[in-house]
Amino acid sequence: MNRLGKTIFLFALMLVVLVNNFGLAADSKKRIVVLDFLAIDEHGNYIDPLGIKQAELINLSRVMAQSIVARLVQYGKFDVENSISLKDELQNLAFTYQTSAWERAASVLENDLADQVIIGSITLLQNTAVVGVQRFTLQEGKTNLTGSAVGSAPRISEAPAQVDNILQQLFPKDIQVVERSIEQVFAVPSQVRLNLGASHEITTYALDSLGRPIAEPQFLFFSSDESKVEVNEDGVVTGLQPGVATVTVRAVSQAKSSSPATMNVIVVPPAFGVRIGTLVTRPGTVDGYPLRLGIRLTPTIDQRGTQEKAPAAATQTVSDSSNPLSVLSSFFGSLLTNGLMTIDLDFDPTKELLVAFSGVQRSASGYIGTGVGYLTPLDDIEAQKGFVFRFTLGTQYRTRGRITVPIEAVMDAIFPTSTSFSPSFRIGINVGLDLFP
Repeated sequence: MNRLGKTIFLFALMLVVLVNNFGLAADSKKRIVVLDFLAIDEHGNYIDPLGIKQAELINLSRVMAQSIVARLVQYGKFDVENSISLKDELQNLAFTYQTSAWERAASVLENDLADQVIIGSITLLQNTAVVGVQRFTLQEGKTNLTGSAVGSAPRISEAPAQVDNILQQLFPKDIQVVERSIEQVFAVPSQVRLNLGASHEITTYALDSLGRPIAEPQFLFFSSDESKVEVNEDGVVTGLQPGVATVTVRAVSQAKSSSPATMNVIVVPPAFGVRIGTLVTRPGTVDGYPLRLGIRLTPTIDQRGTQEKAPAAATQTVSDSSNPLSVLSSFFGSLLTNGLMTIDLDFDPTKELLVAFSGVQRSASGYIGTGVGYLTPLDDIEAQKGFVFRFTLGTQYRTRGRITVPIEAVMDAIFPTSTSFSPSFRIGINVGLDLFP
């Protein structure tokens, strides 16, 4: 076979596969036949309404079947037939007026006219119409009753209004032929703590008025502070900056009057870190590049319940908010609460110790900080000492656990307290490990 022949053969083979797959997709819908309803005769037997010759029962039998067919067609996931579309096939089955619902369903299933059969019965109790509906399937060659429902109406003319309620009972909860309204929305858990840069998927539930779960609901997710917490359309929240934000979950499909669910998301920074690095600039007359070790401490206050306390804070008077002490305490309290204050302990072994307090702005990709501190010698009290202005710029690599690997550049401007030394600058590079609480 030449190259052209092979190409034609492969093209034909692909075409056959596509046609077969298309045929399988087209035939994937379950076939349902809805038969006309039966009615009770004077002997207490359920028979075809044509045998009773009461116009109301005959009309109701047809209307109930047509109403169910209409709902199934609107659902769109079944191939629906009825006594009109299968008129010739049903005539060949030779049903009599006395043929029971079970026998009718069994004949339709055994002759491969449907995968499921729905048939019902009508009973008049004085002025009340009681409607019973059964759903039959063929399992292992036997006809089985797989669904049943009953509804009642004070008048015959109101019986078709029970179709929605009947269909909800007739099918399992994961098949919503009639969409149920969402009454309640829940988000689990109600509060979550995230490490900076970590993600968590919100688990959401929607219930109807009877407490039954809604299958495949759709939700919208909102974050009260997108600079701290990001949430996507799938309900995955990501901590962007340390702090607290509220995620609101609202149902958008089948929603009636349901109130949204809320979830508090607390983003925490690393609480403890270690550093090892060196100075890029040589301090004074020191030969080489000295090794530096460091510790990073980021104190945080437990933020549980901060969202609940927020309304109370809004009731403070103007005089309280203008109090300088209140402003200062609120400012430093915010630094501690949101993990914005970091204590730096850097030391050159046996030579000097630097202690700095830095305000650090963190994000999922990196951090930047400025602070003040003090440099003191360890071995020679006559060595350089003084106040330090520190600038830090860093990034981090996230691992799967509670540890990140930071890489940072630190610039220190040293202002000595003695006139024997002049101001100087140092630039260092550090790597290390940060541990989340």
